[in-house]
Amino acid sequence: MASRRRGIRIAAAALAVAAAAGTALAHPKPAPGSPRWELVFEPGDFRLYVDPVGDQAFWYLTYEVTNRTGRERVWAPSFVLFTDAGEIVASGRGVSTRVAMDIHELLGNELLENQNEIIGEIFHGREHAKEGLVIWRADELEVTEVSIFVAGISGETATINNPITGEVVVLRKTLQRDYIIPGDALARGSRPVESVRHRWVMR
Repeated sequence: MASRRRGIRIAAAALAVAAAAGTALAHPKPAPGSPRWELVFEPGDFRLYVDPVGDQAFWYLTYEVTNRTGRERVWAPSFVLFTDAGEIVASGRGVSTRVAMDIHELLGNELLENQNEIIGEIFHGREHAKEGLVIWRADELEVTEVSIFVAGISGETATINNPITGEVVVLRKTLQRDYIIPGDALARGSRPVESVRHRWVMR
């Protein structure tokens, strides 16, 4: 029952965001076989980190992105995390430079760039792939379901009219990745969280 209630809360949070951009009934879906450019996004592990100074927890994700579109592109991604506790968290919010550096040092990968360093041109070809580190503050740890929305991978967009204001809203093709956290998140430590689904949405 508790899991069902959490599922309802995360669904409600996602619908609330969709409602801000337009009604769910009129919400477009990504076009099959879209001719727009699309980068290759390969997510790494999604884990929990607890800062030894103050015991604040953080979620983090590593990834690699490659440009195989045939020309230069700009990589300026957006990462937003939803939980079934009702949280909606933008990456980097409430994350200190020290914490970001501590996680970077823990991972031991000199090629990893944080969310600000990585913004910029990404050249065509595997040899120009970029590796990134994304961090979210985790204030609520009694969670079972987490979803991450990644925008900026694709050039596909769609427009809808806000039914309340009449304003034109631009939606972007966005990758949604869903994770299940069995048991106590803190007790799991830094073990990778399993991804149970990924799909494309317009958001």
